[in-house]
Amino acid sequence: MINQVFGPYSGSAMRVAQCESGLNPNATNPQPVGNSHAEGVFQILYPSTWSTTPYAGSSPYNAWANINAAHSIFVRDGYSWREWQCQP
Repeated sequence: MINQVFGPYSGSAMRVAQCESGLNPNATNPQPVGNSHAEGVFQILYPSTWSTTPYAGSSPYNAWANINAAHSIFVRDGYSWREWQCQP
């Protein structure tokens, strides 16, 4: 799914997702950031960052939604991984 969504950026995206969650769509970081927790394949902060994506109506544990939300964040940030702790 990551290859399909990220296309030419899929190598970097795979490295980020592997580092963030081990590619586990059910991963949750118990350490809060404000009132949010990092969740899913790309460990997107829920609800804060998640709610700013087109996938806010979906579960962050839905792998397809999480990968697409990560792509929308990546594109919105100018094709940057700046919002992730793990870097490619």
